[in-house]
Amino acid sequence: MTSALFEHTRHQELCPQCGSPLQIRQSKKGLFLGCSGYPNCDYLKPLQPYNASRILKQLDEICPECGKNLQLKTGNYGMFIGCSGYPDCRFVVHDEAEPAQESFPCPECKKGELVARRGRRGKSFYGCNRFPACKFTVSGKLYAVGCPQCGGSPVVLKKQTETHRVFVCLNKNCKHQFNREL
Repeated sequence: MTSALFEHTRHQELCPQCGSPLQIRQSKKGLFLGCSGYPNCDYLKPLQPYNASRILKQLDEICPECGKNLQLKTGNYGMFIGCSGYPDCRFVVHDEAEPAQESFPCPECKKGELVARRGRRGKSFYGCNRFPACKFTVSGKLYAVGCPQCGGSPVVLKKQTETHRVFVCLNKNCKHQFNREL
């Protein structure tokens, strides 16, 4: 028994475009083989087949466009319901549009209105519709309650208990906190 029981064998793949060895690299979508001659050679080879969406559950509902079953899937932007006939049928169930909400004047520029928006990670917030001229944003739900100190109208809910709510004025000069009973 002079040889080792387990010997390390090195398998090296060469780039089909330039002949340089391929190296394991990592991106946000996972591992891949990339040419060591980069940036002169831009050859890439995925280590796993890329699947944009993964099927979580087969649903009993029927697609209104093609008649095939719908599926619960997960993709780059979270879970969604789509047709099992993808890519021939691209039907996706979208959330129903929210009813029009009351508009509030922007407390910073006084020209725009605060509109509901959604951030990169899915969090909702309110921002001025005159962006990028006005960069005012506020997280939380807005209420049309007048501030007792300055009279400013949109206020944001800070805390809520069974008996009362605590609001904060959005006026930059005021920032008054006040209670309201339920």
